[in-house]
Amino acid sequence: MSQPLDLSQFPDLPPEVVKAFAAQKAALEAARFEARVERAARQHEQAVVAEKEAFITELKALIEKLEGQVQDYRRTKFGPKSEKLGPAQLELALEDLETAIAETQAALSVDGYAAAATAGAGLSSADALALAEGV
Repeated sequence: MSQPLDLSQFPDLPPEVVKAFAAQKAALEAARFEARVERAARQHEQAVVAEKEAFITELKALIEKLEGQVQDYRRTKFGPKSEKLGPAQLELALEDLETAIAETQAALSVDGYAAAATAGAGLSSADALALAEGV
């Protein structure tokens, strides 16, 4: 950047010119401030987008895991007779599913993703929990 012009070196300048220089200096400072604010807002927006993308990726992985467990359960329950499990084995499979769902809900609440990600997305914590349970 260039050095600011020192108007005291020019005592013969008319007052209108001095006022014009002062107004120009104020406008330049205002523009610099606005640029800094816009830059900070853009960086914040990029950080929020990156955080949401990471959360979405994590949720997609969780969905895939749970869909696989549901397929295993359906295959166990509705598959050919040779693949069916006894009542005790079926109960163990259901317990595994319940445990996985509980672990998922605990992970979401511990990580704080539900609160952090839903705040920017406009979802309440209850909506996020319902979304997680619906998965």
